[in-house]
Amino acid sequence: MRKHWLFTVIAVTTFTGFSSCSDDDDVPTPPETPVTGAYILNTGGMGSNNSSLQLYDPRTNAISGDIFEKNNARKLGDTANDLYIYGSKMYIAVSTSGKIEVLNTKGANVIKTLTLKNEAEQPISPRFFTAAGDNVYFTAYDGTVSRIDTTSLEITGKLNLGGFPEALTNANGKLYINQSKYYTMPDGGNTISVVDIATFTKTKDLEVLLNPSEVSLTADNGKVYFVSVGDYADLRPTLQCIDPQTDIVTQICLASKVANKGNKMYILYSEWGVEDSKEISVLDLTTGVKTKFIDSKQFSNPYTIDIDPTSGNVYIGDVSYSSMSDMYVFDSEGNLINTFETGIGTAGAFFVTQ
Repeated sequence: MRKHWLFTVIAVTTFTGFSSCSDDDDVPTPPETPVTGAYILNTGGMGSNNSSLQLYDPRTNAISGDIFEKNNARKLGDTANDLYIYGSKMYIAVSTSGKIEVLNTKGANVIKTLTLKNEAEQPISPRFFTAAGDNVYFTAYDGTVSRIDTTSLEITGKLNLGGFPEALTNANGKLYINQSKYYTMPDGGNTISVVDIATFTKTKDLEVLLNPSEVSLTADNGKVYFVSVGDYADLRPTLQCIDPQTDIVTQICLASKVANKGNKMYILYSEWGVEDSKEISVLDLTTGVKTKFIDSKQFSNPYTIDIDPTSGNVYIGDVSYSSMSDMYVFDSEGNLINTFETGIGTAGAFFVTQ
């Protein structure tokens, strides 16, 4: 999770066809720019080739159908896993299809498709993105992190890390890359790989709790936050923090997904099959005090949490992988603003600002 914000002046496409870690440092607040839309990425069912992309207008509460298919006259692909907005473009990792779709944010039109294959011409599954400077970086299940030049849209570097790298973020001139414990691995899967951005070389591995996976973000306080999901049995999903100045790792609290704005970390905790594990709270990163945000009992399977970077509205996805999902929008005080239907296997909301 990622900061998927766009801080350039654009005009979002016309909406048609709609249904109605403690830290005491002083961090400068960036100027706020209004959010003009939220792209909703839907993973779909693996092997079903039914990933989709929707566009939500928070000003009118209108939600589109599959805007990718409408604007490009073809399906997005199989198992879209992550979306990243950077500059005037957005990048979508379509894992099972072995490709990255690069679109403009203005009209969701494809600019380029990067097809990923290994030396044996087998597809490579891209996973997650981050960006720094003139490059977007992505992990893939061939054990690599790669670099895309945002102007040429060519892959200009590839670094072999081994294992199964997942979510990543950047802080203090470094990439922090989760090394997950894939189900075929007999051991390992308890490190964060640190890559120097300037030289594009790995400098170290940080030992963390088992199975850091789909959550990695750089908070507004400059620190890195990530979740290790454990072993889905005795080891519980846990939020941890890395100080990028020292690379010291600290444990914080139980969490499955998180989202940040200012000194607040919004925490979604939900374990499949664990009774009474659902909890949605907010953690004050300055005081370390965690309080209840909203009642989690209203959700069947709360799985995604994202924050509008301007308004502070919180988007929570109640996700189904066999039928349509639902997105709930709350203000920063926990009052419900709107609910709308999304696609199968919703992966999150990704915000476009003007």
